[in-house]
Amino acid sequence: MRFPLTLTNLDGRTAVVVGGGIVGERKVRSLLAAGVPVRLISPSATSQLTAWAESGKLEWTRRRYRDGDVDEAGLVFAATNVRAVNREIASAAHRHNRLVNVADAPAEGNFHSPAVLRKDDIIVSVSTVSARPRAATSTRDRIAELLEPDQ
Repeated sequence: MRFPLTLTNLDGRTAVVVGGGIVGERKVRSLLAAGVPVRLISPSATSQLTAWAESGKLEWTRRRYRDGDVDEAGLVFAATNVRAVNREIASAAHRHNRLVNVADAPAEGNFHSPAVLRKDDIIVSVSTVSARPRAATSTRDRIAELLEPDQ
């Protein structure tokens, strides 16, 4: 069963992203674009994530995931490169009735991130029923072309 929605009023609700690689970076980028406070948990991070942490755009806890890290999260993103850790994060999030996105096994989570286009005061999000991110991204890009001003 699928139900599309847009989350609003996320002030004071921190998104916890576990995993400092390129997938975690992509998740953080979209959260920051939406103005959502982010706590990154990872012993290491990409250069972009490091720069965001150093500039104060996100909080970085430089260690591996521990039980309890998602207890107070508004949103949870399991984006490590270790299957067992992502499963553990999802399980903890479900125990605490948190919204959780699991990068390497979407069926273990209860939401996934759509392809998003932000233009002026318009937000367009495109998702697929069958977890086909390339199709969603391609469709989003086609919509972006329609929104471009006449040349």
